[in-house]
Amino acid sequence: MWHRAEPTGKTVRHGYHISGKSSIRLDVQPSSPKQTMTVEHSDASAGTEEGQAARPARLAPALAIDATGLMFWPPGKGLAGIPRVESFLVNAALADPDPDVEVVAFRPGEGRFRPLAPFEQDHVAAGEISPHRVKRWPGRRAALSRAFEAVRQQPWDKRDADRHLARTVTNGGMGIAWQATRLSIRAYRLYQRARIRLGLREAPARPAETEPALVLISHHILTQEDRFAVSGGAGKVAFLCHDIIPALRPDLIGLSAGERRFGSDLEQLVRAGAPAFCASDEVGATLTEYMRKAGIGAPEVYRFPMPSILHETASRIGATSRIEAGEPFVFYCSTIEVRKNHILLARIWQQAREEGVKLPRLVCAGRWGWMIEPLRAFLKAHPELLQSVTFTGLVSDEQLIGYYRSATFGVFPSHIEGWGYGASECLDFGVPVIVSTAPSLIEASGGLMPAIDSEDQAGWYAAIRRMAEDHAWRSSLAERIAQNHRPTPAAASWSAIKAGLKESASRRS
Repeated sequence: MWHRAEPTGKTVRHGYHISGKSSIRLDVQPSSPKQTMTVEHSDASAGTEEGQAARPARLAPALAIDATGLMFWPPGKGLAGIPRVESFLVNAALADPDPDVEVVAFRPGEGRFRPLAPFEQDHVAAGEISPHRVKRWPGRRAALSRAFEAVRQQPWDKRDADRHLARTVTNGGMGIAWQATRLSIRAYRLYQRARIRLGLREAPARPAETEPALVLISHHILTQEDRFAVSGGAGKVAFLCHDIIPALRPDLIGLSAGERRFGSDLEQLVRAGAPAFCASDEVGATLTEYMRKAGIGAPEVYRFPMPSILHETASRIGATSRIEAGEPFVFYCSTIEVRKNHILLARIWQQAREEGVKLPRLVCAGRWGWMIEPLRAFLKAHPELLQSVTFTGLVSDEQLIGYYRSATFGVFPSHIEGWGYGASECLDFGVPVIVSTAPSLIEASGGLMPAIDSEDQAGWYAAIRRMAEDHAWRSSLAERIAQNHRPTPAAASWSAIKAGLKESASRRS
């Protein structure tokens, strides 16, 4: 079942500013005030004697965005690929004043999703937050009191809960103070359990609570060890289906335990009725076909437009116009991994050197990934190649914007993609790009750019030479982009995702 959710209701403009990070301006949609469920706050409120008084409940949001994956991304590191998309979603939700929306993280020790603690919100927030969502650390003394209250309320929680509560006390710190706090909380938990066993206090009733009607889980939940969330035990979930490459092409993936079970986890989610949110028609169709072959009914698929996050950042700082580089260069932005096919480009630039053909410098931006031993071996065997090929490593958004503004043209020879941000970002900045024939890349580039099979080295060599030497052809492609492509506003993406989540949640209510 396919849906293209359209935003409804009046639009409220809500902007937020970012210092040193990507920023977006959102047009967010207020929702119906109807709410019928209750849910606890993420951490206990002010202490009560022996935890006998129930904590005040609040109305549950209709939908939530999971920030678990972003919590594992080091602060201050540039975001790319899936983390960039998840950061966009989390920050769109944080900026949205709609009370039907929440941002959560999975708590393994409790087996459920919880609203973010103040230190978690600080970790993932990239700009202004809607006032009613702002969470401030109450100070160590008050935070410790709340942690002890949480232990009295739920004395049977696991060690993961102790670790998290200790971080709420230290405001995210992980040093000696955190270790001491964690041990204190653990000792207090064991003390409370002993009192219950000895009959010195009654076991507290578990507070009445429900989670959000629907949680859009992060990629981390799908590929790491939080099995309880995927199993459905953590409530109703939806998932962002960036791609199903681990199931289709395991030969191109550095297989962790989570990635090895990726296909079975997807099947479990779809069997449970979890809706899929896909940025490309190709991924939605591939997911549907994969489930058909597995003997599973067609999934509920929502298609949303991929946001032009980087271009919006560039627009905000007035940095979208073309600038001239000191020397012409070809640009490829992606993680350096076997699937992205950097070795094809290395062979082409080496071939050009051997034939006496002068190509523009190749600039590859992105962190080093997995299964790249053949590429490293090729570079080691041809050390002179690094005179014409540059690997920048992970770059900041400002640096990335500069590369797009000044690149002669782009390349994206990946074997398989779910979308291909590096291709669509080239178009956002008006830069012609050669892509592979992977269907999602053709879709991401609007069918406007030349496409060549990822295994066709001769075809790529010819196209790269032509793009470098034929100014008229390159200019005609740039004109085609100007006439047919427009960057996608982040607000349009958020509105579509939010509308889809609300529609899916209403189907299940």
